[in-house]
Amino acid sequence: MSRKERPIDQIPLIQLPYKLVQKVAWSDLDAFAHVNHTRYPVYFENARTEFFSELKVWNTDHIDPTGPVVHELTMQYRSQVRFPATLEVTIGITRLSSRKFEMACTMWNEKDCVCTGYGEFLWIEFEKARPMRLPEGMIRALESFKV
Repeated sequence: MSRKERPIDQIPLIQLPYKLVQKVAWSDLDAFAHVNHTRYPVYFENARTEFFSELKVWNTDHIDPTGPVVHELTMQYRSQVRFPATLEVTIGITRLSSRKFEMACTMWNEKDCVCTGYGEFLWIEFEKARPMRLPEGMIRALESFKV
């Protein structure tokens, strides 16, 4: 029986259009002296937050009535990272529709891809907790980061 292809399996092992430099902290390590698996989703989140801030399409300084929420998040761990290290966290948009977008993430320790990530994000009205259309400015900004 063949395994169904998952979105994480479609992520190209390349540096994606947006890049954030992420320093590994001593507190990111686990008992085996490598970066704990729970830190990689946080690195992905840090890159997304900076991405939105730099694009000025979603204000991260205060809570707006609408914004993105995580619908699905998948990580695939490829190689251990030990302290000290500085990772390049890269992200790109893999799919864009009227109410959601999908994002790929690759994390690099020098020339080694150490982790890939996939996320699906819905745009919602927070008070009513329901999906709504992505703002036109957001769609235009995300288009230029499609991979």
